[in-house]
Parts: sequence; structure tokens; C-alpha cells
Amino acid sequence: MYTEQDLTIIRSQIKKRWLIIAIPCALLLALIIVFVIRRSELLTDVATLLLGVILIAGYDLFIKPLRCYKTHLNNVLHGITHELEAEYSNFSEDTSMVDGVVYKTLTVICYDEKNKPYDRMFYYDNELPLPVFTPGQMLKIVYHDHELASVTPA
Repeated sequence: MYTEQDLTIIRSQIKKRWLIIAIPCALLLALIIVFVIRRSELLTDVATLLLGVILIAGYDLFIKPLRCYKTHLNNVLHGITHELEAEYSNFSEDTSMVDGVVYKTLTVICYDEKNKPYDRMFYYDNELPLPVFTPGQMLKIVYHDHELASVTPA
């Protein structure tokens, strides 16, 4: 489902977004220095507040979602993964945000040592198209924690 190229693309997008935020911040910092030298307290305060707003809002709105997705990609590509064969049950209709990444929930049926069925839930990346499985179909699942790295028919 994922490749190293996906991780490289996300890293480059993060760098571009930092640059986009850094340009107005550098200009505001230069203005702050000018206003401090001229001893204009009001303009220094306004420029400092604007700098803070741009940094906080810029990070929260533009960089943090990509950093969370980068962490997800790094986990499924380089983290400790486990394999499992289970019976497909369903994909949830709703999405949920877990650790800053939007997921759909994949529910599968596993069996314990006594052959009793139990449901198990995994997070499927909402950015990817949903695969089509039929209920009861056996799946080969590769996962890190509850994040799916790969799901294919067994």
C-alpha cells in the first residue's frame, strides 16, 4: 500500500510548507528589529503578535497534519510489523481521527485457541481507495500497532 516514495513526497511537502511559513516570519522578525531600534512599543507588540499567530496557526493547520501522516508512514514502512490471516467482516462508514491521521475502520474476525470468534479492528488510511472484499473472505493483514501496512486476499 505504501512505498518509500510516499514518505519522500511527504517529507518534501513538509519542507516546502516550512519555507512558506518562514518567509513571512522572517519579514516580521525584521520589522520587529526595526521597531525595537526605533523604540516603537505598539508596533513591536503588534508585529510580535502577528509573528506568533503565523507560527502557531501555520504549524497547526499546515505542518502538523503532514507530520502526523509522516509518522504513520514511517511506522508502517519501518516500524515493527506483524502478519495475520483473518476473515473479513466490514469497513466502517464513518471516519475517525487517530493521532492526527484520518482512518476508516476495518473489522475482521479472528479465532482464539478454542476456535471462538472475536472481532479485531484495524485502521485503514482514508487517503487510499477502499479495496473490495466480500464478507467471510480470508485476508492477509500486515499491521503496525492497529495501523494497516498491507491488506490482501489470502
